[in-house]
Amino acid sequence: MADTIKLTPEQQEAIAEINRNLQIIACAGSGKTEVITRRIANILQNKPGISPENIVAFTFTEKAAASMKSRIAKTLGEQSSLNINRMYIGTIHGFCYHLLNKYTEQFREYKILDTVKNHLFVARYYGECGMSNLKLDPYPRNVNLFLQCIDKMIDDYDNADAWTQEQWNVLNKYIDCLFSHGYIDFSLMIFETLRQIKINPEVKEYLSHIKYLVVDEYQDVNDLQEKLILRIAETGANICVVGDDDQTIYQFRGSNADNMISFSERYADVHQVRLEKNFRCAPGIVDVADCVIGHNERRIPKKMISGVPDIAANIKATRHPGKTEQFETIAEQIAELHKAGIPYNEMAILVRKGKTITLISAALDRDAIPFETDSAEHFFAGNYFNRFVSTLQILVDVDKAKLYECWQDIADGTVFNMGFKYLRSCARGGNLPLSEIIRGFCEKIVFLDEDAEDIEIRRMDLDGIAKVLDDYDEIYDDWQLSARITGVLKFLGTQAADEYKYHSFKPKNPDADAVQIMTVHKSKGLEFHTVFLPELTKREFPASNMGGKKYWHVLGGVFDDNKAKYQSDLEDERKLFYVAVTRAKQNLYLSYELSAQPVSCFVKESAESQHIKIDKSDLFYDPKSSDDDYASGFKPIYGEVRKDHDPAWEEVRRQKQEYWELVKYARSQLYDYYGTACHFFPGAHGDLIRIKNMSPDEILNEASRNRLI
Repeated sequence: MADTIKLTPEQQEAIAEINRNLQIIACAGSGKTEVITRRIANILQNKPGISPENIVAFTFTEKAAASMKSRIAKTLGEQSSLNINRMYIGTIHGFCYHLLNKYTEQFREYKILDTVKNHLFVARYYGECGMSNLKLDPYPRNVNLFLQCIDKMIDDYDNADAWTQEQWNVLNKYIDCLFSHGYIDFSLMIFETLRQIKINPEVKEYLSHIKYLVVDEYQDVNDLQEKLILRIAETGANICVVGDDDQTIYQFRGSNADNMISFSERYADVHQVRLEKNFRCAPGIVDVADCVIGHNERRIPKKMISGVPDIAANIKATRHPGKTEQFETIAEQIAELHKAGIPYNEMAILVRKGKTITLISAALDRDAIPFETDSAEHFFAGNYFNRFVSTLQILVDVDKAKLYECWQDIADGTVFNMGFKYLRSCARGGNLPLSEIIRGFCEKIVFLDEDAEDIEIRRMDLDGIAKVLDDYDEIYDDWQLSARITGVLKFLGTQAADEYKYHSFKPKNPDADAVQIMTVHKSKGLEFHTVFLPELTKREFPASNMGGKKYWHVLGGVFDDNKAKYQSDLEDERKLFYVAVTRAKQNLYLSYELSAQPVSCFVKESAESQHIKIDKSDLFYDPKSSDDDYASGFKPIYGEVRKDHDPAWEEVRRQKQEYWELVKYARSQLYDYYGTACHFFPGAHGDLIRIKNMSPDEILNEASRNRLI
């Protein structure tokens, strides 16, 4: 929002409030970042005795922090003598890392375990870190489940008197294991900061100098982070939180919308300001979003309105016979819109699940439509990734002919022989880092040829595989080369795509005119002229939440009693859909295939808006009975005679039909999962055979264990 644009009365009200605690309830596209930065500038210019080091601002990402710093400097003007570099603007984890490094000796040499390395660490040391105490085998899903248990225990540490001795033992073993190896994870970073606030006078003194704390994206704060915010408030800081409970989309990371909803009840003297005018979306888009989110019950009452009332929206929902036709139609629509003058980079395809990106990318590629995606799925399905994996396999089973087949279109005879000799020497002796071996091989065969047409892709893919290998070596660097290669091949084949699904392997080119393809989670904070939302069927969006073992099943006791606090539900998926819809400024295209699944409930809720064009018969589509679908694969578990007009019989039939549909879906997901793994890890062939002999319940359990449903 530029200086020439007139601020709304609500925005001015928020900027002017510098004496009371402030809660800014900011709808999508309401200009909240500009309001925050102007308020900080107002504090520095008009509050006596306040300097930049007296203000702390928490942002969700470092990118957001850099943007906020730049905006504050611009608002203050070049003539300002204030040095905003003395103000902490960054993530909560960065703030804690700064405190621990500055005021404690113990943690200065510790390395931070990000999510992937944390999973690798627990898988390796599961017997030492407390995982085996909970009787969890070291499967990937169980590793994630164990770390959820740890996070919940850390969140609940203030109530530890109600824990069992075994729960105490598990947490202590985990902390001791990490610290003994010189590591700290994100949760423990905050946990230790809170402990230092209690026992370290220097930390208390530092916090006493914070007079203003601003928390952006407050709806995504978890309970542990909220405790830190509260401790800062207790030292006398003025608190300003900014967010929208309707946009809480990181529940899987512990985000708790109740922090936003109940803020005015938990903090004293709170001034609430609602920014309900959306300057991004046309009125039709706003109406669709409101129709959907209005179905959520646990939310702060608000009514979003469009700040661009003169813009007409084009909103359509269309049915397709299958995935191929759906994605081909999207490609055709994009081509038509581009001919009509809409730049490619003003169009985005947002998906609920990353696995869809590869299929959509292929459809756009066939029509020569430029696109960008930082999808991990796209990276792991890439041509060069597969070649790197094959090269690693050669280190275990030296096969010159196989290696030449893999690289013959890039390396001629001379440079290829140099590369092969290099790999053979690595295999015979030494214990080099895996990334160094791959980079060394690529150097020998001149993989990064500056004259190559795809040099940028080559460079990014090499950097991508090097990062994965470095992460693996961080935990397993003391293993022998053959053991590390065997382990990393299994990791690449069965886990890596899921572990890195939120990692951006491809940096965005802001100048590229290309369609953006990404998950809805990654679209937060972005906006586009036209948005496509495909695969809007019952189990795709909202994503099906299959049962399976949860952290409260493992821990029991007070954690089982309080499980409702953290359970993700339909309302959370609805918030994600709401975020997707509000990325669109003018055009919104919803699409779905109706075969084994009915249309998403969110499409039905969108159809309540008069602005959407849809064939209403799609809303009542009922898939054919699954009896015939499964007769060839499983023995039916029911053979009742139809009882017309019997509601109880119809309900039983409906539940059984849903059960068999889920089994079919889970089985297809497992075939895709282990089929892909076979390319990298031959041992996965046994899993494919095993699936064929599984019972329906075993299929559901296996799919759930691998987080496929």
